[in-house]
Amino acid sequence: MKTPKPYTINGVSGHRWDCDTNEEWREERSKSIGASAIGILIGENRFTTPMELAEKMRAELKGEFSYEQTLAMMRGHAYEQGVADLFSWQTGKEIIKSSSREYLLRRDDTPFMHASPDRTYWIDSEGMKHGKNSEGNKGILECKTTRRQIDPTELPASWIFQLQVQMGISGAKEGYISWDVLTNADGFGYKRFEFDPELFEAAVEICRDFWTRCIEGGEDPDPVEPRDILKKYPTSIEGKTITANAEVVEIIQNIKEMQQASKELTAEIDTAKSKLIMLFTDEEAIVSAETGKPIVTYKTKKGAMRVDSKLLKSDYPEVYEKVTHQDNDSRTLLIK
Repeated sequence: MKTPKPYTINGVSGHRWDCDTNEEWREERSKSIGASAIGILIGENRFTTPMELAEKMRAELKGEFSYEQTLAMMRGHAYEQGVADLFSWQTGKEIIKSSSREYLLRRDDTPFMHASPDRTYWIDSEGMKHGKNSEGNKGILECKTTRRQIDPTELPASWIFQLQVQMGISGAKEGYISWDVLTNADGFGYKRFEFDPELFEAAVEICRDFWTRCIEGGEDPDPVEPRDILKKYPTSIEGKTITANAEVVEIIQNIKEMQQASKELTAEIDTAKSKLIMLFTDEEAIVSAETGKPIVTYKTKKGAMRVDSKLLKSDYPEVYEKVTHQDNDSRTLLIK
């Protein structure tokens, strides 16, 4: 990896790391909080919790890396260029080709954060005329692909914070979020944002607190999902209890009411299914009168082969010991 280069853009000073490989880029980015992680810290990411992020970052700072990329990660990276091309075609903005390289930006006054924009573009023609002096005329483009429906008037908060952090670190004064909804033929869209210093400062304080307490200090973030509870408290302590307050009592009552409604609905479904079964003798299907295609089937299913564990244990104890194992301890929620 090349020596980081200093930059000063629109009054913002920092350094740029140009990486030769994706592995170098991922190792360098492990040393600070990325703009894409802001969504996790504000509770807008359903895939990763702050506790999981802290665990991952601590491990990476110790040199424990996993270079394996998930299919979702590879698809997102592969689709970036397509979204960028659509954006350029729709807006007339020229995408800067070199911006597709792997690189990181860090402000000198917030070294615990970094930006790695998907693409940059020329804001106006003046930026194209002055070569290297045009840095201040570059805008940030964040490229998104998704399957959920997007309301242009109410974009996900994680997207907006990510772009604002990219602009705050890079010194850019404007940027766009461009998205493509993969399930819609006309799901492409984009929206322009100007740099918002207040949003950026809010993100900086969130990241500063997380970095200081949870990365440098080793403190675990508060649990926000049941899997956080299981990771932090994998086993219960016998005899230890919580005294229920009014909120807990109400939650339990609501669960019981929903469970009762579910039982009643299940009973109705079972009764309806029984009526259908009683229409059969040795037929395998009921077909539509209009199309002749099956709308209900009642076919013979070959019986499954099962191991008689009691017989195996009594007659072949050595084999039984070899082929059985005890599962890890787990915790089960039971409503009394």
